[in-house]
Amino acid sequence: MRIIDTDRKHSVRNVQLYLSDREARELHRQLGSLLADVEANEHFHVLGDDFSREISCSIVTHRKLAQGSYTTLEHKVFDEK
Repeated sequence: MRIIDTDRKHSVRNVQLYLSDREARELHRQLGSLLADVEANEHFHVLGDDFSREISCSIVTHRKLAQGSYTTLEHKVFDEK
């Protein structure tokens, strides 16, 4: 698991999410779609109820890493121990 604070451009080790039921259902639905084909170059966004916050998710695989499907910042965070 890797978490990136895209505003500050660095990794985050711990995070707490407080979701409304709509946000949680959307996160669940979208994760199910990604799991249907983990090798697809897909991601999704779940917007907060007031549109001021956002969760972006993708599934990382060795193949996608090898293809260079990620940004420099993402690769830097993926390389962290």
